[in-house]
Amino acid sequence: MDPEGFFPLIVRGGRVAAGHDGSTLTVRFSKSPVAAGDPSHFGRMPHGSGAWLDRPLNDAEPTVLRQQMSAADAQSVISILRINDRFMKFICANTNMGHFQVHRSEPAFMQVIIDQG
Repeated sequence: MDPEGFFPLIVRGGRVAAGHDGSTLTVRFSKSPVAAGDPSHFGRMPHGSGAWLDRPLNDAEPTVLRQQMSAADAQSVISILRINDRFMKFICANTNMGHFQVHRSEPAFMQVIIDQG
């Protein structure tokens, strides 16, 4: 169970700036004009953008995520975020200090409907 006040933010790979300083992964993204929605709608988000499941970020919310993690784990996240059609889910809370603090993160997958009949 995630801590109270932490919510899932979806970030689509592509034009994302991500780096690791030895203990902290930092991800910078743009604000999506649309909510992430459910996995069948993730593809509506522009490359390199982030959004909550139920709404876009508002004007006061930051576009920086920070998560404590090892260099190897950070490299895995960075590799995913370099790919346009890959997604990461960050369970995070706003610090009100210019970034979201991430509790945990994991790859997220866009659902693609193959047969609608």
